[in-house]
Amino acid sequence: MAGGVMKLPVGKVPNDLLEKIVFPYGGVNCGRVICGPAVGQDAAVIDFGERLLVVGADPITGTQSRMGWYAVHVNANDVAVRGAVPLYFTSTILLPDGADSPFLEEICRDVDRAAREIDVCVVGGHTEVVPYLSTPILCGAMFGETTREKLVLTSGASAGDVIILTKHVGLEGAAILATDRFEDLSKVLDEALLLRAQSFFECLSVVKEALAVNETGVVTTMHDPTEGGLLGGLVELARASNVGFRVEEELIPVARETVEICSSLGVDSLSLISSGVLLVTVKPEGEQEALEAIRSVGVNCTTIGRITSGGRVLVRRSGEEVKLGMFIREELWDALEAKPR
Repeated sequence: MAGGVMKLPVGKVPNDLLEKIVFPYGGVNCGRVICGPAVGQDAAVIDFGERLLVVGADPITGTQSRMGWYAVHVNANDVAVRGAVPLYFTSTILLPDGADSPFLEEICRDVDRAAREIDVCVVGGHTEVVPYLSTPILCGAMFGETTREKLVLTSGASAGDVIILTKHVGLEGAAILATDRFEDLSKVLDEALLLRAQSFFECLSVVKEALAVNETGVVTTMHDPTEGGLLGGLVELARASNVGFRVEEELIPVARETVEICSSLGVDSLSLISSGVLLVTVKPEGEQEALEAIRSVGVNCTTIGRITSGGRVLVRRSGEEVKLGMFIREELWDALEAKPR
């Protein structure tokens, strides 16, 4: 940093900068916002009387494959972890000069397919070809509804809560890399392994498990760990709840496909973008009920650690205790450029 000017890193803007130069500029205070911009809070919550409106927004920037399908599910996840049912979707599609109509139609067809999968209505958006843009960008927004009784905030965890993880970490990043870097990776990894990793795209929705576990009434927080992967999601959750955590690497499920792809590209699966994975915290007495609710909808899950009063600790398989900082760098960007080995 020179003269008070900081060059921003690639990826999601660090949390301290969000709090310093983004969140303060929130327009007027209308008195109806229950949850607005904050680190770790996946979606905004607005009071409409008996019903609460939940709004989440996320762009798709790291992949061009199935980006329309991807945008719907990623944004629906942010709404579902609030305990809300996703209902309405809008998108802004920005295409580089030279993009053709079949590619645009493919994006729109994928949006439609994903929306139908989770009973969501596409209600609007904007589509434009932009000069000087090098790759397409799709910015989505999802709107959903819940009640005060079912609302879940990321700020609800407290010391002693159990941390539950669904599916397996890095599944989103592994699917992206197995697709967008298939040609390079197939020179060092088995093609069948890469095709299996591509199928992880089908696991990106957390809507059914989030809504199912929330019905138990034992959930204290839910969070969708996207950029920064599992570790980034844990840090955001801890910051939002003003707590710490202690998780054990040995308990964290990672698919063999993800392990091999990450090893080939020299990246850490625990910090690899992980849409499709759900973090849930519950009181110890509700642990089994929560696990059973998630499994009842056909989703694997496991307990990986506990919320603590302070500190952010990852216990490696070797027994080493690693203290994590407040910012976890997303591994996908390096993996998209790294030479497979």
